[in-house]
Amino acid sequence: MELYQLKTFVAVAEEGNFTRAGKRVHASQPAVSAHIKALEDELGVRLFDRVARGVELTHAGEELVHDAIEVLAAANTLEARAVTLGGAVTGQMTLGLCADPKYLKVSGLLNQIGERFPRLNLKLAMSPSGTVLNEIRARNMDAGFVFSGNPYGDLTSIKLADPLYCVMGAAHMEQDLAKAGPEELSAYTWVVATSNSPLRELQVQLFNKYGIIPAQIISVNSEELMRPLVVEGKALGVMRDDEADTLLALNKGAECPLLGRHSLEMNFVYRKSQAEDPSMVMLIDIVRKEWGLED
Repeated sequence: MELYQLKTFVAVAEEGNFTRAGKRVHASQPAVSAHIKALEDELGVRLFDRVARGVELTHAGEELVHDAIEVLAAANTLEARAVTLGGAVTGQMTLGLCADPKYLKVSGLLNQIGERFPRLNLKLAMSPSGTVLNEIRARNMDAGFVFSGNPYGDLTSIKLADPLYCVMGAAHMEQDLAKAGPEELSAYTWVVATSNSPLRELQVQLFNKYGIIPAQIISVNSEELMRPLVVEGKALGVMRDDEADTLLALNKGAECPLLGRHSLEMNFVYRKSQAEDPSMVMLIDIVRKEWGLED
């Protein structure tokens, strides 16, 4: 059997659906089916039963999925030990970013890695929080920064901060936003985060709470794309409080007081199975130091 087959097996077991599992392991639904069939043929047992909502583990599947998780964890440990032979942390780690690198203190993180572990290569990938979580679970990323909480039992999260978010527009909108109600706010174009983002969830909550129905919506997949659209007066959008306060001080933005400020939890997330890997222990230590967290 192959490790990719075990990864697919675990993904289907956790998702209960071939299509969702395929997204996690970056495989098509037919490929997922083929992986499972090949594994079932090799093991000589049926792993899943089809049900109305997708699939569920058979009794044999329930027994074997725990072994599959242990095998994958052992493979990770083997790889980690192999790349740390000789006392040096080497190899590559992929880190997911859900916000701008400056806010996430990536520069300091890179400096510390460069000083302490010069043979470790770090790959950075910018994605919405939900995508980062899925990519970590699918073992395409090793760890990452995400907004909001961690709903998955196979991941561990470290809370880093509680940044506040508010709705901002361009500076010339100040007087209009100061007195704007739901009807006036509905007349604006809004820039909204794409799916897999707690920022989108926050915006939808505000729309529902205040009865706002935007005249037009521009969808973007990163905060960095939101900012220029807001500053240039193209749309209203949510913005982190440190950025909002900077724009307000420079008279380059205006806040919507009706909608207030709302917190979104910031976490550093990684797989539980990698918690003891030397490279992950190192990365966690550096992240905690950069964010000023006590041991």
